[in-house]
Amino acid sequence: MKQILKCVIVALVLSIMSSSVAYSDTRYTNANGGLRLRASYSTESEILDVIPFNSEVDIFAIVVNGFETWGKITYNGQTGYVAYQYLREYATEEHEGMRYLGNWHFTAYTHTGSVCANGNYPSAGYTIACNSLDFGTQVYIDGIGYRTVEDRGPGWLGSDWADIFCDSYDECVAFGSQHLDVWVVE
Repeated sequence: MKQILKCVIVALVLSIMSSSVAYSDTRYTNANGGLRLRASYSTESEILDVIPFNSEVDIFAIVVNGFETWGKITYNGQTGYVAYQYLREYATEEHEGMRYLGNWHFTAYTHTGSVCANGNYPSAGYTIACNSLDFGTQVYIDGIGYRTVEDRGPGWLGSDWADIFCDSYDECVAFGSQHLDVWVVE
């Protein structure tokens, strides 16, 4: 009986961790080195092709596998899966005068009573902390708008991570952690 119960529990967990939904949408790739088309919805899966940056793809299914989301597409006659986080709703031509930096990880921070690393006090709607861009660099973040690098984050923040300054702790919690497309204004 215990063995049967274990099998039922494992089957339930696996069905929750991996699910597929029919879907129809057109997106554009935003992986700078090209987006890998894989045979299955796993980073360990065989690479069938590499789709160039800013290519239009039609998604016909979404697969959620644990904490990862994959889009099922057909490209160059091959059906496979791409990491959904590297797809965006539009081509980069909509952002003339800007250079696409990628799909970055964003978090939020608030007042500490201290000045920013550049000596200014942070301002909501203006300041971001970023370790990989120079002070004064203006960026455009989809869904957020324009922000300016005035602060630095913890040393563990990668080159594709930034903190958005908010006026309150509650705003930071509501913002959470998001992956957003970002461009540098040139």
